[in-house]
Amino acid sequence: MADRDTVTRITPAGRFMVIDPQEYWNARYMFSMLVWKKIRASFGEMYFWFVWLCARPLVYVLIFGLFKRWSEAKTGVEIPYTLYIYSGLILWYYFMETAIDVSVNIKANASLITKIYIPRLLTPTVPLVANLMDLAISAIPLAIMMIYFGVYPGWSILMVLPTLALVMLMSLGTGLVIAAVTLRLRDFQKVFEFTLYLAMFVSPVIFSPKMIPEQFHVVYHLNPMVGALTGWRASLFGESFPWEVWLYSLGFTTIVVFLGLYLYMRYEHELVEAI
Repeated sequence: MADRDTVTRITPAGRFMVIDPQEYWNARYMFSMLVWKKIRASFGEMYFWFVWLCARPLVYVLIFGLFKRWSEAKTGVEIPYTLYIYSGLILWYYFMETAIDVSVNIKANASLITKIYIPRLLTPTVPLVANLMDLAISAIPLAIMMIYFGVYPGWSILMVLPTLALVMLMSLGTGLVIAAVTLRLRDFQKVFEFTLYLAMFVSPVIFSPKMIPEQFHVVYHLNPMVGALTGWRASLFGESFPWEVWLYSLGFTTIVVFLGLYLYMRYEHELVEAI
């Protein structure tokens, strides 16, 4: 009976976003409903959803694996090149698609947002959790390949979850920033999505940082996904963990998240009115 007497007070937004843990705890069932709704939508739209998730990175593995063999290129990768490409692609796809989903989440949940009150950050965080299902399914072939090549994780496996959390926060911050920018520059959404596809080729997804000339390493490591991807592989494959670039990625991600939260708070009412 106590739950029926719960009163929710809706007050104007202040200058800074204040997150009330109790408010989000009370909305946990709605959050889980939205997560499962997004997962079911993926299952419903594509009958071979799980095949598609694995086929995309596997096609890249096949193409670049054959290219490496025929060209005898030196990739600077110590682990099997197949593992290198596939592991990077599945994490990049998670980051890219989650950032895009976050940037369009208000439009996607317009019918809900305009009818009832929900905590302000509830809907933007749904893709962060729902897309983990895609990552988990696409990781199954990776586990099989690791067993086949005899590559197993070491103590660095403990950094898998912190690295994944870093990528989740980077996706959230990036998506919120783009959502605010596209409020006035709607065409920028397509530019943003195209830029993410291009960014894959300047991040250590397919190519190793060792292939970059040493004099450009400082500039190359300004890309925050360098630390995330190298940390991801080091965690999975028992390599020495790249603390320096990983901590830089963490610092960069922190700035992006705070910027995204500020812009989301600042322009949230305009985003809703623009639906």
